Amino acid sequence: MDLLAKLRGRGDDLNDVPTAVMTPIVAAMLADGRVDENEVLHVEAICATSPVFERNSGLQNERLILHVTRMIEDKGAEAMCRKAAQVLSPPLRETAFMYAVRVVFSDGYIGETEQGIIENLTGWLSISEERATAMIDVATIMQNGVDA
Repeated sequence: MDLLAKLRGRGDDLNDVPTAVMTPIVAAMLADGRVDENEVLHVEAICATSPVFERNSGLQNERLILHVTRMIEDKGAEAMCRKAAQVLSPPLRETAFMYAVRVVFSDGYIGETEQGIIENLTGWLSISEERATAMIDVATIMQNGVDA
């Protein structure tokens, strides 16, 4: 018997576009087991500039990030990203993927676990290898510094 089944706001409620887009972003941020300040700043910048989150206040976005973090910690990145893919159209899956890539690139170091999450996201979100490669190329270009 599920004694808590009737509680509202419980579990892995993932049925709206902002939550679904945020899911791969947070999965990427959590991939290496630590959250870097640059990653947080990048997620905040995404929230501030993306049409997906434009109706949210800063506090709503903070709550969304926390909610998605808890879902991923509870159910796992793969399960939650696959659920997100079911909610999102193909163009929005690409948007979520691109945002996740930007977060991975944000701290200047892409370790094996972060590489792995990006590779996994292509499958979980049904992004073709060709499209994923193009988006990663763009993200790489965006990381050029003044000495490039």
